[in-house]
Amino acid sequence: MARRTKGEGSLYQAADKSWVFQYRVDGQRKTKRFKKKSDAKAFQEALSAQMTGEQNSLGQSSAVITMGEWMDRWLESYAKPTVKLSTFCSYEQLTRSHIKPQIGTLYLNTLRVDDLQDFFNERREHGNVKAEGGLSPKTLTNLRNLLHLALDQAVKNKLLKENPIEGVRLPKNVQREMRVLSRDEQDRLIKAARQAPEPAAFGIIFDLFTGLRLGELCGLRWQNVDMEQGIFRVCETRNRLPNHDDSIAASTSVKTVSSTKTDHSRRTVYLLDELLEDLTYYKEIQDSIAAEYPGYNREGYVFCQENGQPYEPRTYQDLFKRCVRQAGIKDANFHALRHTFATRSLEAGMDVVALSRLLGHANPSITMDKYGHALDEHKRASVGKLGGIYAGAKKTPAAKKRDER
Repeated sequence: MARRTKGEGSLYQAADKSWVFQYRVDGQRKTKRFKKKSDAKAFQEALSAQMTGEQNSLGQSSAVITMGEWMDRWLESYAKPTVKLSTFCSYEQLTRSHIKPQIGTLYLNTLRVDDLQDFFNERREHGNVKAEGGLSPKTLTNLRNLLHLALDQAVKNKLLKENPIEGVRLPKNVQREMRVLSRDEQDRLIKAARQAPEPAAFGIIFDLFTGLRLGELCGLRWQNVDMEQGIFRVCETRNRLPNHDDSIAASTSVKTVSSTKTDHSRRTVYLLDELLEDLTYYKEIQDSIAAEYPGYNREGYVFCQENGQPYEPRTYQDLFKRCVRQAGIKDANFHALRHTFATRSLEAGMDVVALSRLLGHANPSITMDKYGHALDEHKRASVGKLGGIYAGAKKTPAAKKRDER
């Protein structure tokens, strides 16, 4: 008989119809059972690739792991200690909902570009877990970025020679048109917020002139506001996140996290003098309520409920929606306040770099991609300023013709 190659082992069907694969690894005899022959063959292929040929040059151990096993290990050992809780929750949700159910049983060391391309093509068509249809281009991009990080680590750990995600192609992420309030809508919303019975509705006005994300607004505390300097620091965000503690019955809970979306999101924002005056008046109202309210929450949230308890983002959204209805505005979500702030700032001539810092973008190119349309009139006026230089340099042919007449 010909001698078996490394990882070839023996495969046979047992009496109970399961498929049994027996092999030797590191001098030990091992047995694995599979329900399907195809699953046994896939394991055999992965083991053979691990122990022979090109894969052996990586110097890796003889253990064969699936994509699902690797993602669990990567999330726990590499992602969890190094990323924000909200980012980890996003990674875990994408892994649980898409990666493990679809490609979790594939073996890491035999993963091909075609496997991943097929995975993304299927998710694009049928990946929506809550309704019919597929994942959006943005979610597909997030999924690709996650797999890129995890498989890059596998390459560094010598479990893969190269990252197969590099060959995957995704549909272009078409930017949705942003909702920016007109000046009339902005004035009506300010009026509605001032008339609202909840004092914290002032946060809507505050956001129109600071451009905070909703989680940043709900997480803002007085300890990070310098009334004398007229500035405040964005360094906390309040969001609803999944629970990873089995002792907690609820699947999600609201948490204030002492880190924002990115390092650039931790920033200093300057207040208009008029906005600072209104903020001072708002604080006086809040302090007077706190003095008369038994058991008032003293955690110091700026935009809080009347008992001092911080707002959950979606509860504050409800307050925003009531004001929007009162103002007679349609099709505007809370993020429209941030878009409106950015657009008005550029219309007023604010420098793109300065605006990028105020919004907490990683770099000004992000700001330009999102809000460059608002600069059209500014660009036209700027080009017009060159007219005097051009006319003064020499007589244009058109001007000479006019003089001859």
